[in-house]
Amino acid sequence: GIIDVDGNGQYDALTDGLLVLRSMFGLDGSALISGTVASNATFTSATDIEAQIQNLGILVDIDGNGQVDALTDGLLILRYLFGLNGDALINGVIASDASRTSAAEIEAYLDALVP
Repeated sequence: GIIDVDGNGQYDALTDGLLVLRSMFGLDGSALISGTVASNATFTSATDIEAQIQNLGILVDIDGNGQVDALTDGLLILRYLFGLNGDALINGVIASDASRTSAAEIEAYLDALVP
């Protein structure tokens, strides 16, 4: 799966979501993975997790503004993985220059990243 960055076959806000968000904030090494890798993960080292996240590239530009940003894209991923949708998903976290701005557009895009 695309956003399953620890490779355990599941999409979880407290592992995959936090790993992606921390990476977007610039954390790496032990600060990136501390307490956030699932016990049944395939990828457990910081190096492996960083490579998985790097492979995501621009795919994690959830709002489609051409930039990967923790406070927009990262929070959208985290909220989505926590099961939020509609206005609760997008309120306050869509960039002003986003090409995907409605909850429906954001949800459809995220659905494709979490098959």
